[in-house]
Amino acid sequence: MWQKNHTFNTLEQALAGLQVIETEINLIPHQDAMLFIFADGIDQSQMKKLISVLDAKLPNVKRAGSSGFMNMMLRAVGIHMNLILADEPCFFPVQIPCEPGEEKSVIEKFLAETSKIPDIKAISLYYANSLIDASSIIKKISLELKDVNVFGMMAKLGKIFSDAVSYDETSYAIGQDVLMSGFSFMIFAGKNLQVYMDYVLGWKAIGKEMNVSLCDKKIVGECCVEKIENQRAIEIYQKYLGVEWNDNFIMNICEFPLMVNDNGVDVCMIPMTKDSQGNLFFLRKLNETDTIRFSYATHEEVLTGAKEASERMKQFEAQAVILTRCGNRVVFFGERSNLEYDFYKKINPELALCYGHCEISCLDGKGGILNSALVAVGFKECSSVQSENKNFVVSPYVYRASETEGIIPLPYRISHFFSIMTDELLHFQHHLEEEVAIKTREKESLSFHVVLTLADAIDAKDKYTNGHSRRVAAYSREIAKRAGYSLQEQNEIYMMGLLHDVGKIGIPDSVINKPGKLTNDEFERIKLHPVVGAHILSNIKEMPKLAIGAHWHHERYDRSEEHTSE
Repeated sequence: MWQKNHTFNTLEQALAGLQVIETEINLIPHQDAMLFIFADGIDQSQMKKLISVLDAKLPNVKRAGSSGFMNMMLRAVGIHMNLILADEPCFFPVQIPCEPGEEKSVIEKFLAETSKIPDIKAISLYYANSLIDASSIIKKISLELKDVNVFGMMAKLGKIFSDAVSYDETSYAIGQDVLMSGFSFMIFAGKNLQVYMDYVLGWKAIGKEMNVSLCDKKIVGECCVEKIENQRAIEIYQKYLGVEWNDNFIMNICEFPLMVNDNGVDVCMIPMTKDSQGNLFFLRKLNETDTIRFSYATHEEVLTGAKEASERMKQFEAQAVILTRCGNRVVFFGERSNLEYDFYKKINPELALCYGHCEISCLDGKGGILNSALVAVGFKECSSVQSENKNFVVSPYVYRASETEGIIPLPYRISHFFSIMTDELLHFQHHLEEEVAIKTREKESLSFHVVLTLADAIDAKDKYTNGHSRRVAAYSREIAKRAGYSLQEQNEIYMMGLLHDVGKIGIPDSVINKPGKLTNDEFERIKLHPVVGAHILSNIKEMPKLAIGAHWHHERYDRSEEHTSE
């Protein structure tokens, strides 16, 4: 098997470049040939012109693909054509037009086609029109064809992340023809063909499970979520992340996509749009019985997962690689977006790459329509050994303290904290009814330890006052005890002491640990930490005195001004 990548900025360049592709086909010995085609900013009439020329010049070359993103960061316009040549007949295209409501007929027609083809190893699926119930089609095909990897993506949408989504002439699936609504499949089959598929995520669920209420409205995608935890769906982002829906919405939530567990597989979900009632619209289907949670990841966790996956691809010794990345990964990484792509490019410089609003990875009914994911598919022909499909669902990378010396970076401590807290909270939630009395005491203890851990994290920022919060808390509690306060009040004062300096989280380490004298500006910044701390703790409605302690802990008893920092 042989692979070569071709990228063109305009339709005219692509038409001229067909001569090079034709020469490669004539020079390289093969029995079958196909082109993966991805286009960005090329309208339907232009793509039809390219297809017409391909029919005339390369009539025996199969094709599949869709409109997508050539380069999410550069917003490049152009056509990406990836040529794959095989030593035996491997490629079997099927294209089926479909409108919403016609999904059952698509399944029947496609399964009828696959019944004629032996040794199916993988199926690529590219579809246009997000209102089609693609989830049902993907699941049904995957369950009917055991051990067959299903992958692909949805065609690029028009304007998104606003109060409406547009379908325009640049949204289509590519196959024998150009489809504005329907499916272009490519069946990969052959006795000597081996396929490896890796679904790489990197995000891990955090927080409690949240119930959803669905409605039948359709603007985009397969699912309209009306309520989450009995409040308007959009309000969940304001409540937990402090994020409003605006032009920066995706930038503000990219580290925290929602997540649902699908038959043991974690799948992230990014809303494509909302309506005036605060309903959210997602590309994948949800059921009323599903629960969702927020998820979280750091750059290094996601990159480590991608690097390990690329090493597995290297061990597989793929002769051709198809890589599909979600746009949210590009937003998440920003200027570092090329790094995980480079991992794979070192293995196969000629791989096919496309960015999409959603990716597809499904095996035996697990997976389906994804967000925030990377899907890597490798192919090779190997006549000396029996062909075997492989699929890996990658668990999020967990940072281990033993992997570094000294102070563990704060993002990893937060990630680990989220992970442990989530597991404990879920365990508490699932066993509440039979263990309510015991768990109530555990909850109180857990709250204490959470506050203690946070206090230690605050003190760790200041190498000169490490342990300060515990000492303040202990002295305060002892004073309260001798003053005759109740045990409950003593404990409340102790918690206030532990968190009185929480506002220092917002002050750079370079200021807190500055060895010399602070500038006036730096000192003014330090003096703001009581107000910042009070604002942070004011969100803990169950313990309102925490904010009071943070706000006034630098106030002198006679209300005179204090001129020195701690």
